[in-house]
Amino acid sequence: MSELPYYILLSQPSSSLVHPAIQYHFADDPPISLLPSSPGETVLVLDYDPSSSNPPAAQSLSTNTAVTSVKVTDAPGAAVAKEGEPKRNDKMFIIETIAETRATEDAEGTTNPYTILAQFRQRNAVLRSAMDFPPIQAEPTHPDS
Repeated sequence: MSELPYYILLSQPSSSLVHPAIQYHFADDPPISLLPSSPGETVLVLDYDPSSSNPPAAQSLSTNTAVTSVKVTDAPGAAVAKEGEPKRNDKMFIIETIAETRATEDAEGTTNPYTILAQFRQRNAVLRSAMDFPPIQAEPTHPDS
């Protein structure tokens, strides 16, 4: 059996890579523990099945964040295990996300057209990134006999 993901990073359009707080949950764990505990908390789920040939998938359980893609690459320096340390999964999982943005209004209650244009460009970039996302595998259908 392959090791659990150890090197996990979050990528957001307006910032650099971020190390998230990681909690491991397994198929037999209660799903209620995955729900956000506060309104501002962001919860992302990385569905990793080492026995499957499908790439890992990620989704957001928070209303203010969406996952646009998951990239898996070799983690730099991870293959070199120190003596006495347990072997870790040497892949790096980068979860790309986008957070909800709202139009900003000036003091008079009107929206700046430059702000609208910048948001339009940002949303188009997100759509282009999401279109590069690998297609979701359909569940196999079983013909009724």
